[in-house]
Amino acid sequence: MKRGPLFPTTLLLLLGPLQLGAAHAQPAPDPLDGGDYAQVYARTQAGGDAVTASRAAAAMTEYRAGGRDWAARAAQAARQATAARPGDPDAQLALGSALGLQARAAGYTLGALNTAQQARAALDRALNLAPDRADIQAVLAEWHAGAWAKAGIFSGGNQERARTLATAAARRAPDTLFVQAHAGIALSLIHDPQARATLTRAVTLDARTPLDRDIQAQARRVLDGLKP
Repeated sequence: MKRGPLFPTTLLLLLGPLQLGAAHAQPAPDPLDGGDYAQVYARTQAGGDAVTASRAAAAMTEYRAGGRDWAARAAQAARQATAARPGDPDAQLALGSALGLQARAAGYTLGALNTAQQARAALDRALNLAPDRADIQAVLAEWHAGAWAKAGIFSGGNQERARTLATAAARRAPDTLFVQAHAGIALSLIHDPQARATLTRAVTLDARTPLDRDIQAQARRVLDGLKP
């Protein structure tokens, strides 16, 4: 799927908590790793795991061309998650990501701008709750970069904020494919020269799961589209 310079999906949805400080801890398997996103959505929605359901619906939109219906499911599940746990950064991240998908699908409209602003508010809340999370930094960087690329200062996007967040995220999690991919995408949207190196890092990291390979394929498409 080709990405345009629209308000970004900012997929953090597609990555579980990074556990960056747990050098010896083994993170729990991510339900999305297998790539069966529709099945994960159905199972977790029925089981009351709204955050994972939202992430799975977002993955269907982003990686399986699921369209607006799946974006709406992602947003609905994320709203359920934030209503139940407003202080959970993963719930706020899911909401910001899902609303970003909806804004992108809505095109150049006032409604899309309003939805995009709601996405940013949720991502800001997520970062305030977990200021050291590289995945949140990368997603918010992509929001600012995509908004700036689409409508400049009128969008509320800030290219310097995008650059600062993206470079901080990339430094914090050099071996995390999701972070490198989305930090690189953010940098590409503002034509930062660091984009190529960051995206190259993303496409050369080990992709162990179908989810990893979907993220890596997205990064490779952006990298291939960079001007020499």
